[in-house]
Order: sequence, then C-alpha cells, then structure tokens
Amino acid sequence: MAEPSKKETVEVVLKNWRAEVETARVYRDLAERESDEKRKAILIRMAEAEERHAQRWEQKLGDMGQPIPTLTDTFWTRLQRRFTRSLGTDIAIRRMEAAEEKHEREFSAQRDRALAGEQDVQEFLRTSALEEKAHARALNAMAGPANPKTVLDTILKRERWHGRGGSWVADAIYGVNDGLGAVFGIVSGVAGATNNQQHYVLISGLAGMLASALSMGAGAYLAVKSEGEVYEAEIAREKAEVEENPEE
Repeated sequence: MAEPSKKETVEVVLKNWRAEVETARVYRDLAERESDEKRKAILIRMAEAEERHAQRWEQKLGDMGQPIPTLTDTFWTRLQRRFTRSLGTDIAIRRMEAAEEKHEREFSAQRDRALAGEQDVQEFLRTSALEEKAHARALNAMAGPANPKTVLDTILKRERWHGRGGSWVADAIYGVNDGLGAVFGIVSGVAGATNNQQHYVLISGLAGMLASALSMGAGAYLAVKSEGEVYEAEIAREKAEVEENPEE
C-alpha cells in the first residue's frame, strides 16, 4: 500500500483535531445541564480528556509546519447542538456513545493506514482508541437500561415478519398539522397588520412554508442520522464482543 501524502496526513490530523474539539464541547454542554453531580463529574472528565487529545493533535500539526486552526461556530454546528439539547440528556448520551465508538474504530484503523508512517503518534493513537472505548462504556452505563421502545425495535428488527409501515403516517400527520398551524398563524398576523394587502400575505405565506419545510427537514435528517449512529454503534459493539469472546 502506498504511503499517504503529506496533504492527506494533514487532513487526517485536522479531522481528528476537529472531532476532539467538537466532542469536548458537547460534553461541556451536557455537563452544564446535568443535575446529577456524579454524572456531571464524569462528563467533565471526558471533556478534559478530549481537550487533551485535541492539544496533542495541535502539537502534531505544529510539528508538520501547519498553522493551529480555529474551530468556528457555524450555523450547522449550532443547529446540531440545539438538536442534541432537545433530545434530552439520555438520548444525547447514547448519541455520544456512538460517536466515541466511531472514533475508536477510526483511530485503530489510522495506526495501520492513514498515519502508519507517523511513528510519533502511534502510541497516542493506541491510547486514544482505548480511552474512546472506555468513554463509550461509561456512557453506556450512564444511559441506563434500554427503554421499552428500544427493546421493541430490537425485536421487530430480528422478527421481520412484523409490519412496521405505520411510522411514516404519524410523521406525515404531525408535519402537515405543524406546517398548517405555523403558516396560518403567520398569514393571519400579516393580513391583520397590513389590512389584507394580498401581496404581503402571499409573500409571508410562501416564506412561512419555506421556513417550516427547512426546519422540519433538518430536524428529520438529524433524527434519522442520530438513530443510525446509535444502531451502527450497537452493531460494532456486538461484532467486537463476538471477536473478543467467541465462546460467549
């Protein structure tokens, strides 16, 4: 296998740095909203560990002659944090568990591929992967036992003869109801404020429809993405358990 170019190596290091910084921010945010002092302390320790990882990647970037980046707070990252907060702490923790297991797999793979030629970070990648795995297990313990819906989803995925065609109906009804209510409120308000001037009413209605569509679309995308990450983490965990303990 060909050695990765310096540009490719820099991109991988930068990606790792960004992931560590973003993860630390999420842990800090979760810790601020956590009422249980024990769980709060665990989240803070995890944030500190991620920040140490980010500092190590910053050092690596400096060694490679690259400028230390600044992670800007974009509209997309703010939207993701807001969505994570809206999910509730337990669901957010499940999502972070999936992210930690993804990072563990990436670090393990980078030792043999993208960063195989970077001897100075080999040990750091190994220890980072172990820490990410420990974080995932701690988050799994914090989230507690699966709720009835999660258990039911597991059964339905295993027993495929059960029908599951009704979920989209509820989503569609909710979306239509929410959209109609929001647009009706906007149009009514503008009509009253402008003495029923039709062009203002029409523009406000179109703007409201567009905003509602974008909002619900972004929310649905993030919800499906989060659910997929959790499922991927569960599959990866089961696969790892089978490989480590094939007799169990």
